[in-house]
Amino acid sequence: MLASSGKTHLVPRRETSRYRLRLLITLLLVAYSVSACSPKSSEQLYENPLSGVSLEKPGNWDLAFYERSGTVVLEPERRIRNQGSARVEVIGGACHDTMFATPEEDMEAEIDRIRILYDLDFVTVVQHPTRAETGAYEVTKATIAIPTMSLPEDSVVNKVGDRGPDIFQTIEITAIRDRNRSFILAYVYRGNSDELNAEAEEIVGSIQAVCSKEQ
Repeated sequence: MLASSGKTHLVPRRETSRYRLRLLITLLLVAYSVSACSPKSSEQLYENPLSGVSLEKPGNWDLAFYERSGTVVLEPERRIRNQGSARVEVIGGACHDTMFATPEEDMEAEIDRIRILYDLDFVTVVQHPTRAETGAYEVTKATIAIPTMSLPEDSVVNKVGDRGPDIFQTIEITAIRDRNRSFILAYVYRGNSDELNAEAEEIVGSIQAVCSKEQ
């Protein structure tokens, strides 16, 4: 018959404390990594009575308003921004009537303005203006492409990174009009990230006119 020695092997308290500390640090690092890499945070509502624009944006997108031009500019935060990032520009003046009879005329005039701005002989139209009813709004969309060589080297709207005669910056233009003919123009400068491009389109899709009767 075998006799028991009666001895029990215990893990020293110091080793147990070290193990727990290492485990806690590991869990904290994993949690931080997951939150830092999260592609999208909660939506934030933005309203600007000066431009008559309301929209929703992801919490990890920066927003700036340029009062002189009445333009709202949105880009991903610097920690996730790169040469492949997207950019959204929303032109204000929503509470003033447009001078054109139809959204298609508005869109054609805007495309021609871009052609003149970048001194181009023509603008490549990827998608011709298409109009659709969306709730209380009439939304007209068109997509164009301009050669990045026509943009300045440090241009903030070059979201594909490289410059060249055969490299194009795609621009999605959206004209939004309500029944009162309040008019908003929005531009999405698409980059190389499908995820950020999709978020930019969601921002544009959330745009509404906020015009008071006094305006």
